[in-house]
Formats: sequence, C-alpha cells, structure tokens
Amino acid sequence: MVQIKGVDSTDRVTRATLGKNARLVVRERLMTHGIQQATSVYDVELNGENSSADVVSRSVAKDSSYQKLDLCLKGNAACNGHTECDSIIMDGGKILAVPSLEANDTDAMLVHEAAIGKIAGDQIIKLMTLGLSEKEAEEQIINGFLK
Repeated sequence: MVQIKGVDSTDRVTRATLGKNARLVVRERLMTHGIQQATSVYDVELNGENSSADVVSRSVAKDSSYQKLDLCLKGNAACNGHTECDSIIMDGGKILAVPSLEANDTDAMLVHEAAIGKIAGDQIIKLMTLGLSEKEAEEQIINGFLK
C-alpha cells in the first residue's frame, strides 16, 4: 500500500484470517501533508498452525497532518507475527501508533516494534556538505526512508 500525498482524508481497514501455513506480508508507505488525515487499521488473526504475518509501515507526517496506525495481531495457534511502525514527524504533524498483540496460544510468537521521531540534524548537515540545500537534503532522506 502506497499513499504519497494527494488524498485529503483516508481510512484503510485490512482484516485477515490466516489458516494453516498461510502467510501475510504487508508493506505500507505513507506521507501526509497540509491538513490531511490518514488512518490505517490492520486486524490479523493467526488461526492456523505455522501461519505468519509481517506488517511493516513507514510513514512521514508533515505540516499539520495527522496519522493513526492501529496494528493488531491475534495469535490463536502456533504461529509467528511481526509488526513494525517507523515514522518521521515534521513541522506540526501528529502520529498515533497503537500496537496490539494478543497471544491466545502458548506457541504464538508475536513481536511489535515502533519508532517515531524527527530527521536527525546530523543527517541533514552531512548532505548539505555534499552540496544539497536543506530542503533537498530533507527530500532525499524522506525518499530513502519511504523506499
């Protein structure tokens, strides 16, 4: 799923129920700006033995935009689940990450990782020493992050 600007408001809901040996892989890339709002919901039930899910979101919130990421994995069998949320916040942007792991089987292995932060100043300075303007340096960092 890729959304890079251009949509004023969006609510995306993904629900999945996985049976035996089923595998789900999601890669979300999102950038909001202005007063845009984006909500992503992932509700994944790992019901079958050896099922797995890997849900990774990378996002950038600029200006006064708002993002909410709601990730829920339910391990109802011997399964593996991983969610990851990495976000860059800029200007007056706001990001809410809501991780949820529910293990209902002793052999369910579930992991969540999350990080929200701004672009490190030393990254911008390094690119500026190579001849980029501050705006160009930010754009290069964001483009690399969202790939």
